[in-house]
Amino acid sequence: MKLLKASKNFIATAMLAVVASPSALAMSKPYDAVAGAIIKDGSPCFYSLVPLESPPPAYLKDMGVEISVFNQSPRNPGYIWHIWFQNWQRPLPTSSAACIAYGIKSPDKNPQPAKPLPRNTPLSFAMDGQYGRQNVRFCIRKNAQGHDFLSTVINQDGVYTCTNTPLKNKPQ
Repeated sequence: MKLLKASKNFIATAMLAVVASPSALAMSKPYDAVAGAIIKDGSPCFYSLVPLESPPPAYLKDMGVEISVFNQSPRNPGYIWHIWFQNWQRPLPTSSAACIAYGIKSPDKNPQPAKPLPRNTPLSFAMDGQYGRQNVRFCIRKNAQGHDFLSTVINQDGVYTCTNTPLKNKPQ
């Protein structure tokens, strides 16, 4: 009986500690901010739509910056571009004028140098590290005049597909 009472007290105390813990973290989405994407000089270029702290908060300092584009097609998933900068020397790009061009190389690590981007394929850009996590899903499509544009992506039951709706680059 004493063991059962002690177990109940331990469980209640542990639950209270988890709930009251200042380091407990709840996440509603797997990124901190929505990234923007535009076509610039014939390729996608990415930037943050929601400015985060600059300089980065202490717990993110010295993490560097990881940048990637992932093919989310069920037929051919995988990285199309994946790089990491140990020391990101630029401020967080928060406008299309200061965007990160698809395909840049890092002096530190390039686990997947940029491949040609597929058309009409759901893609996901992610930037993670000292400025938190930025993300945007997009497709490269052609309009009626034959010019490239970026469209939105929808997720239906875990399957990502391209839409004809142009990417609006608005915080969500």
